[in-house]
Amino acid sequence: MKNRILISILPIIFLASCQAENTPPIPKAFALPQVGDTTTIFMLEAKNSSDMETSYFALRYRWDTDANGTWDCEYSTQTSYTARFAKTGYQKYILEVADDDGGTATYTDSVFILAKNLNSDTLTDPRNGQHYHIVKIGSNWWMAENLRYGTPLDNQTPFHNDDQVEYLRFNNSADFDYYGSLYTWVEANWYPTQSVYKDICPPGWRIPTTDQWAAILKKYSQPFDVLYYFGSSSIENLGVQMRGYYQYGDPYTPMKGKYKGEQYSVRYWTPNFTGEDTTRYFTAINFTRDSAYFVKSYCRPDWIYHPFFPGYIIGFKSPEACYVRCIKQ
Repeated sequence: MKNRILISILPIIFLASCQAENTPPIPKAFALPQVGDTTTIFMLEAKNSSDMETSYFALRYRWDTDANGTWDCEYSTQTSYTARFAKTGYQKYILEVADDDGGTATYTDSVFILAKNLNSDTLTDPRNGQHYHIVKIGSNWWMAENLRYGTPLDNQTPFHNDDQVEYLRFNNSADFDYYGSLYTWVEANWYPTQSVYKDICPPGWRIPTTDQWAAILKKYSQPFDVLYYFGSSSIENLGVQMRGYYQYGDPYTPMKGKYKGEQYSVRYWTPNFTGEDTTRYFTAINFTRDSAYFVKSYCRPDWIYHPFFPGYIIGFKSPEACYVRCIKQ
């Protein structure tokens, strides 16, 4: 009788010894967005976590968003968690995942918290008393508003090559003067020659080059929200606004152009150009809501008419009138 009992117990012991040990979960997490500031609400997501023995729906999660060893919440089957980060720079967060059998595993990642640019001041243009908000980005001071200087023209009136700075108003209306002034490239750079170069910025300030624009943009990989990083009350506090530009008309009605891009783009001149005096290609920087890139514009100070047929325009390509920002020398 004892032998029969022993024989019946042995298979149970054998089966128990063959059961596989519980493996811990495989935690994975990501943050949306990955970059923000101290006001940004981040969503931390663990939905890609898994476990060999426990159903996805039975896994439990908890988070330590300060990475200080203290959990911010109790275990929950919710895969997502929202958090803010009070410090700037790379900030770590920790996810812990638990399965049905008590197995746990952790995953550590980080988000990048930007510091808002508070290094600001005010510039007064001695030529007309206009006040501008300015910010320091890197080692340079930038004008954080569009230049407002010169004599306004009706958009049916051509610019003049003289000592007077002239500009267009947005929609040809003084109601939009707070947008800033729209200049052709040659007007913004005051009709430069090989021997004389100056621009229309206040004394001690210059129109930023393509290299200077590129230097402040390379900090962020595109696509990005331009207004979040460079708009008014943004991270860099540069005051970029989507106020478009002016594009002149066709060769037969050159002064009948149109305002383009309001609400979704804006253009600023640079001093950069290529080519000779009669065939210059001028460079502007174009911002959209999610990108920034350089564009080239073919622009002449005057319309070129045929020498024997004065009513016929030759050598025309559509020029633009764009806004101007200035950087301290």
